[in-house]
Amino acid sequence: MAALAKEVRELKKQLATAGSASSEISVDSLLASAVDLSGTKIVVAETPGIDAGAMRQLIDQLRRKASPIAVLLGSTAEDKVTLVAGISRDLEARGLNAGKWIASAAEVVGGRGGGKPDMAQAGGKHPEKLGAALEAARKSIDDLLHAPSQ
Repeated sequence: MAALAKEVRELKKQLATAGSASSEISVDSLLASAVDLSGTKIVVAETPGIDAGAMRQLIDQLRRKASPIAVLLGSTAEDKVTLVAGISRDLEARGLNAGKWIASAAEVVGGRGGGKPDMAQAGGKHPEKLGAALEAARKSIDDLLHAPSQ
């Protein structure tokens, strides 16, 4: 019985933490933080306490609100890093690939990733390097947007 009560307390604590983290991060706040790069909105952000499924939902909502847009979100939990990247269909049509974009960030955190051309996910094992990974993603999307069409 004591173990069950302890588990309930732990779950309540996790729920409270997740609720406060996700309330700070909204589609509108992410869109407001977007950088305009050659007419494309770029969102690269840390999303503490948000899991991969919720990051994919945020990316889908951002793609519905703005286009062309490229979004890469990152989060850490314990000793793991989760990264999710998504690009709008018009960027995909121009030859950009979310999997190629996320690879540069995944490498920094000691991980790998993959997915579809419009949405990719990666994991890593160096949460202390998330900031550097997000910076690598910012540079990488700049390079991808300015690369000659394939």
